[in-house]
Formats: sequence, C-alpha cells, structure tokens
Amino acid sequence: MTTPTTPTKTAAPPATPADARTGTLRDAALALPGPARLAALTLLLLPPGGLIAAVVSLCTPDPHHPVPVSARALGSGETFKALERHLDANLPGRDAVIGVVNTARYLTTRGGSDEVTLGAGGWLFLRSELAAPPRQAAHLRERADLIADLNRDLQRRGVTLLVAVSPNKSRVQAAQLPGGALPGWTTNTYADFQALLRGRGVHSVDLLTPMQRAARTDAQYYRTDTHWNQDGARTAAQATAQAIRALAPDLPPTAFTTSAAPTAPRPGDLLHLMGLQVTPDALRPHADTEATETTVAAGGDLGGGLLGDAPQVLLAGTSYGLRGNYHGALQQALGSAVLNVSREGADFSGSLRPALRDPAFQAAPPRVLVWELPERFLPLPLDEEDHIPLAP
Repeated sequence: MTTPTTPTKTAAPPATPADARTGTLRDAALALPGPARLAALTLLLLPPGGLIAAVVSLCTPDPHHPVPVSARALGSGETFKALERHLDANLPGRDAVIGVVNTARYLTTRGGSDEVTLGAGGWLFLRSELAAPPRQAAHLRERADLIADLNRDLQRRGVTLLVAVSPNKSRVQAAQLPGGALPGWTTNTYADFQALLRGRGVHSVDLLTPMQRAARTDAQYYRTDTHWNQDGARTAAQATAQAIRALAPDLPPTAFTTSAAPTAPRPGDLLHLMGLQVTPDALRPHADTEATETTVAAGGDLGGGLLGDAPQVLLAGTSYGLRGNYHGALQQALGSAVLNVSREGADFSGSLRPALRDPAFQAAPPRVLVWELPERFLPLPLDEEDHIPLAP
C-alpha cells in the first residue's frame, strides 16, 4: 500500500525588474480617476489604430489626390505634401479620430485650446478677446475715421447712421472668467471706441451697460458660444430700439409675435474650436440648451426686396445680427419692420459694403441704417478692403 504524499508548494519565481515595472504601471493606472484612465487608454490605442487607418487610406485609390513617388518628388518634399493631402481626404473615421484625440486632451489637461480658454462653471471664452493687439489705439482711430466719412456721406443722402457695437463676451460675462475679472493688461476698447465716435459726431448705442447690468442675474451670452444668447440679444435689441426711436420717432408701426420651439441642446461654436463638437456632453463642457424663439409680423410676411416698400430701418451686421433672435427682438421692441442684411463672417464691413452698393439701396435708401459690428474686431489691423472708403 502506497502512502499518499502531500503535494509540495512550488515557490513563485522571483519577480524580475520587468515584472516590477509592469506592476507599478498597473497600480498607477488603477489609481487614476475614471476620465483620466479613459484618456490614457485612448492615447495608448491611438498609435496602432492610427497606423491601421493610415495604411487603409494609402491603399485607397484616389485620382483626385495622387501621391507622386520619384527621386525629384521625394527630394523636393512634394511626395510628403501630397501624402498629407491624400491622408486628409481618405483617412477612415478622420473626424471621429480627431474628436477622440481632442476629447482625450480635454479630459487629461482640463484645458482649452490655442483659441479657447476655460472659465468657471464650464464657460468658454475666445483667447483673442483677452489679448492686447499692438497699435490697437491707432486701429480704433482709423476705424472711427472711416465710419465718420461714411456718416457724412449718408447724411447728405438723408440716411441716419447708428453704430451698435456688440460687446465682447469676456467683458459682459467677466465674472465667469478665470479669476472672475478681465486681465489687468486689457483696455476698455468698448468705451474708447464709443468716445471716438461721439467725438466725430457719429450716433452710437451703448449695448455694454445694459448687458452688464442684466448679466448680474441672467447670462447674456451662451456658455459655449461666442455670441449673445436670446436674453442678451433681447437686452441689446431693446437698447438699439430705444436709440432708433430717438432718431426716427415716427416709423410706420407693425405688430409682431414671438413663439418658442421646444427646448433642445445647442452646442456652441467654441466647442467646435476645441474640436469637441461630436463629443458626448459627459466628456466635455456641457452644451447650452435653448427654446429657440422666432418673431414674425402679426400680419404675415413683410415681403420686399432689399429695402422693399415698408421697412425704413436697415440692419447690416455680423453673425450677432443672426443669433439669439436679435433681429426679431429688435423689430418687436421697435414696433416697426427692420430689414436684416447681416451676414455670417462679416467681421467689420463684410455686410455693409454690399448693402451700400445694392441698387435698391441706391434708389430708395432707408431712414436709419443700423451697423452692428463686434468689439473684438475693432483693435485689429484693418483689412485691405477697409483702406478704401466705405461709401461707393
């Protein structure tokens, strides 16, 4: 009879330096908070994933983005530039990959981007609003002189010009900036420009003061966008309407009604600038929500061409003139029709110049021309076209 033997335990082999390093990395990874762990995992997976996507892209025939391969093309760098264009056009899931990278960067650093800085409570701001451009005082004067020349020309034609400068978001919502205030190196370009216009006899409306007052209780700008929100647009519109009435008190009356759509998310343009436009809200600063308002004339469509028959007020502005129902709120506050020729990306004079040259404007100019322009463009150097007088 054989006596059973008790199995002996085999001693674990001694840990190697490689095992120790792996254990340290594992412990460090497990100690990370959830979002940072996700970001770290994403960064680890991106290189092999990107390599696979690049190989797939290179194997994709694209007659519109050929990649020349020759000694001359390689030596001149032409091959690599063409390769970049080919990858940009054919990389599978390009937008998703960019979104993942930007999300990982945001979760890791909790910072903004080259163009966007983070404030308190998920507020986003343009960095350019916090800069101090060189020669900004000279640029303000140049623009004021340009506007004064236009004002004189319009006066001769019976048109009253009213300049409405939309203030910087960082100036109205300064309490939400990092530190709760504008940096000490910034200057009050808003007040400076208003003073320059007054000194040249140009009518202007102060939108900053009522918006700052209102911002103490109600946000006047979207948290994730550069533009004023509906409350801010309404505040600005009421101030603008009051200034118009002082210049033209007998405008033809029109009744307006305003309705609101169901509340829906509204991701702002600053999320786009951070590359987070497709990122879930849980992994980025939360998008704004809004019940979008629309204002229409109670009697139906006002009709008309550029100046039509009825509107005696023309609004030539930028994207601010197209956001937050500013145009609708202006008409309702004024109680009279306003024709809106504002344009996206108009910057300084992008909507005004074509309006002034329109045959309808030439034939039947408005009584009041409201020129809305953003404060943030005022201290910048003039574009080439703005060295030419505004009036045609």
